[in-house]
Amino acid sequence: MKKLIFLLLISTSLRAQKDTVYTSMEAALAHPERVHILSLAHKKLKELPADIGKLIHLEALDLSNNRLTALPEEIGQLSELKEINLFHNRLTSLPLGLGKLHHLQRLVLSSNRFTILPAVIGELDSLKELSVKDNQLISLPDNIQNLANLKILSLSFNRLNKIPQGIGNLVKLEQLYLDHNDVQRLPPAFNNLKNLNTLSLEKNSLVEFPQAICELTQLHTLNLARSGYIGTLPSCLKNIEQLDVLVLDPNISMPFPGEFFHNAAIKIVVVQ
Repeated sequence: MKKLIFLLLISTSLRAQKDTVYTSMEAALAHPERVHILSLAHKKLKELPADIGKLIHLEALDLSNNRLTALPEEIGQLSELKEINLFHNRLTSLPLGLGKLHHLQRLVLSSNRFTILPAVIGELDSLKELSVKDNQLISLPDNIQNLANLKILSLSFNRLNKIPQGIGNLVKLEQLYLDHNDVQRLPPAFNNLKNLNTLSLEKNSLVEFPQAICELTQLHTLNLARSGYIGTLPSCLKNIEQLDVLVLDPNISMPFPGEFFHNAAIKIVVVQ
């Protein structure tokens, strides 16, 4: 009985240690082997010290709302890292060492200064969520197709005018946000995204309706408002059984009443 109690106390102590959030490098480096979560958000940091590489058990790193223009190569030594939040910094590139983080599942790069998505991201084979919204991206690297485990991809508020064919390899993708770009067409391989349930194309420059959308049978939410010249929607849309929400604008017309959709309870929203 005493042994069981002792083991429970040890387990509780280890769990509490793992849940502790460190909020300074000084405190973290005092016992680097104990640090699993480090939050340095809102610290006005202009650089991250190379000593970050000493936190070998780090799993979550929050560097949001700082002034970082670069990351040290030593970040590649954090082999247990699962999440990095770099929201609202001044980054234009990423270190090659980042590609060593094969346990990384969530990467937030929103509100930085990227014009090209660094190719090293294509090496993050465990990544499930990638947010690069509110940057200045003009293109995506071909090796984005390597992110086979990706489920959420946010590319909103950039300058993208085309999407690479390789996006069709992201067969586990469930949510894709392409709104507020300059996309003119979706590639033919887009119809491979059979698990997609949310697609936002609002405010783009589509020259025609992407027929591949009609093959996305798991789609629940589709936003086409101000997405370009679409005109009349194709009748094949009514066959998407799961479609719950369809967002349009006054320039998009439907060839049939809403009740003709497979899901008669579909919510059709018209954005002015």
